[in-house]
Amino acid sequence: MTSVPPEATAARLHGSVLLVGPGWLGQPTAVQLAARGATVATLQRSARIATHPDISALTGDIADAVRGPEPTAALQAIVRSALPAPIDHLVVCVAPSRARGDDYGIYPQAAAGAAALANALGIRSVLYVSSTGVYDRQDGSEVTEMSAIEPRDARVQALYDAEQRIATLARNHDATVRIVRAAGLYGPQRDPAARLAAPAFATGDVWCNFSWRDDVVSAIVHLLQYDRTPGVRVFNCADGTPLRSSSIASTLIGRPITAPAEQTPRADAAPIRSGRSNQRINVDALLATGWRPSAPTVYDGLRLLGHQVPLASATS
Repeated sequence: MTSVPPEATAARLHGSVLLVGPGWLGQPTAVQLAARGATVATLQRSARIATHPDISALTGDIADAVRGPEPTAALQAIVRSALPAPIDHLVVCVAPSRARGDDYGIYPQAAAGAAALANALGIRSVLYVSSTGVYDRQDGSEVTEMSAIEPRDARVQALYDAEQRIATLARNHDATVRIVRAAGLYGPQRDPAARLAAPAFATGDVWCNFSWRDDVVSAIVHLLQYDRTPGVRVFNCADGTPLRSSSIASTLIGRPITAPAEQTPRADAAPIRSGRSNQRINVDALLATGWRPSAPTVYDGLRLLGHQVPLASATS
C-alpha cells in the first residue's frame, strides 16, 4: 500500500541515484525514484534478489569505503558496474539490523562510509535519513532544525555523530547535503494501532510525533530536486500534528482512559527516562519547500492501514 501525494509524482527526476539501505523505507524510495525516471541502484550488505526490473540490486558494505584501499576499490567497482560516472545523487537509509546484531554504531559507520564513497566517486548531492530522536527532548518543548542537540546516551550520540560525518561533504567537498530527520515511522507492515490503543502507551502523557512511511518517501524524492546550492540543509519530517499519548489512546478505544502512573524517583535519584522523547516536532522548513504529507495526522495513517478510527480533533 502506498499513498504518495499527487504533487510527488508529477515531475521527472533525471540522472542516476545510488541508494544505500534498501529496506522498509529505502526500497519504496528506490521504486519511486525509478518511477520518476532516474537510473537507480541499491546497495546493501546481504545479497538481494532484484524485486524491480528498473533497479540494480548491488551487494556491498558501505563501511568498506573507509576500511582501506582494497575494500574501498572493490566497493567502488561494485557501484561502477551499475552506475557509470557521473552519479548524480547518493541516498542513505541505513538502520540497525537485529539479525546481524547491529548496535547504534551502525549510524556513524554508515555515514562515514557514505561520505568517503561520495567523495571518491565525485557525488555532490547526498541525502541522509536521520531521526528526530536526535533532539531527545523530555520536557514537551517544540523543536526546530535550529534546536540545540546535547547527546546524553549512546543512541543520540550515534545519531549526532552520523550527521556530523555526512555534513563533512558540504564543509570539505562543496557538496549539497540534505539531512532528513524523520519522526515515528509507521505504515504498511508496521501497524502501530495495538500499541497506541494500550493504556500503557499513555504513561507520562508525552507528546508524540509520527511519519507515514510513504510521506517520508515523497519528502526524500522531493528534496532531491530542491535547491542544489552547496551546503548542509536539515529538514524535520513528520506529519506536523504532535499529539499527546493519552489523547491518542483515548481516541482509539473510544473512551477516556486512566494512564498508569509513572514511578516517582527519590529526591537524590537520577531522573527516570521513559525510553521515548517528549517533544513537538516543527516541520515548517519542509513545508516551505512545497512538500505536503498525505497523512497529516496519525489517525489518517491508521485509516490508510484499514482501521476504523473515530474522528478526533487534531489539536487534542
